[in-house]
Amino acid sequence: MTRTTFRPLYFVLVLLGIGAAVAQGITPPKVGTPVPAQPAEPAAAGAIKEIDWDELIPPDARSKFMGAPPPAAHDYLGEGGMAAQQVMDFSVNESLEGANLKIPGFIVPLDVGKDGLVTEFFLVPYFGACIHVPPPPPNQIVYVRMNKGIALDSIYEAYWITGRMKVSRKATRLGASAYQLDASKVEIYKY
Repeated sequence: MTRTTFRPLYFVLVLLGIGAAVAQGITPPKVGTPVPAQPAEPAAAGAIKEIDWDELIPPDARSKFMGAPPPAAHDYLGEGGMAAQQVMDFSVNESLEGANLKIPGFIVPLDVGKDGLVTEFFLVPYFGACIHVPPPPPNQIVYVRMNKGIALDSIYEAYWITGRMKVSRKATRLGASAYQLDASKVEIYKY
């Protein structure tokens, strides 16, 4: 087929398609109308979504997200200076409410039982948060509860925490969080 016969044939087929759509009561979209977004496939019941820390920030605020930790403030441990203050940003990603997810981070123990097991802790995006550097804002701290405690071999290890997320505030002497995760699984993060 030559180029000159292709164009007219193409336009005839397009016009026939439009004519058939109109005849069936379908109004074609106006020229320049963006393609509609495809609906997200529903997650399978009980499916676990792996997320990173930027997803805790509301989508409209992610362009301002600074993932790096602030510089260490060693006076925070009482060497003579004032404790570093937490920036109190409680803006959250509401779409995470009730989601089953898996997120990596470092554990800051809040409750250690007589048996030495940790049942409550803050999960934070970088080592030393709430201890040697100013705590991250509440929307970058997850309060985690576990029915069965875990033996925390080292606070220097990163962990994957799996469970159901809630948008819920928690305040302690170490800082405040904007999320709560009821953990069902804790595993060492493999680099």
